[in-house]
Amino acid sequence: MRIAVAAGGPRARVELVVGSLAPRLISRGARHVHVGVTAAEMLLLDGDTVEVSVQVGPGCVLHIEDIGGTVAYPRRNVADQASPPARWLLDLQVARGGVLLWQGLPFVVAGAADVVRHTTLTLAEDARAVLRETLVLGRHGERGGRVRSGLEIHDDGGPVLLEELTVDGEHPEPGVLGDRRVADTLLAAGFRPPSEQGDLRLEAPGALARHLGAATHDSPLDERFQRWAAAAES
Repeated sequence: MRIAVAAGGPRARVELVVGSLAPRLISRGARHVHVGVTAAEMLLLDGDTVEVSVQVGPGCVLHIEDIGGTVAYPRRNVADQASPPARWLLDLQVARGGVLLWQGLPFVVAGAADVVRHTTLTLAEDARAVLRETLVLGRHGERGGRVRSGLEIHDDGGPVLLEELTVDGEHPEPGVLGDRRVADTLLAAGFRPPSEQGDLRLEAPGALARHLGAATHDSPLDERFQRWAAAAES
């Protein structure tokens, strides 16, 4: 999937390319664009690769809204020969003065599934972004599979944040998720959001808030996303 926006008059120029995900235009002005994203395919299986490219032009604001969450399933039965992991790769680029807002819906890793998920965010001068990623180990009654989740942020000065989280529902580790199955992460980059006690404040302008819990509805980050998004556009 590819989404690219550029300022224009009277309406912004928008390029939408369908892949495993399907972007749909909801609204647009001269510089503000709202895009919804739905699944073009029914599910993610071991061995599948989903590549997402997002480009926000200078001075534009792009709000991406997930219409449905994602569930990753194993392609095989546990006793069968292993398949390569599914790959979920996001390449997000925000040009000078641009803003990207994306509140992703839960990404569920079903039992025995194996997923590599990597997000790369590149910010030009005065660019801002607010991203939310929610990882869930297992459907109801499952312990969940394995996921390796990477987050990489760069600005004009170089690396801002490099993070990797590896968890396996069948082999929980103390000090990582423990017996929790939800890792909800909210990231602000390119500006100082209204952070709270317990947030990680980055050396470069930005912050990261994370909630670890037993269920997605326990997370307090819904309201926080709205406040951080408003601050990014102000």
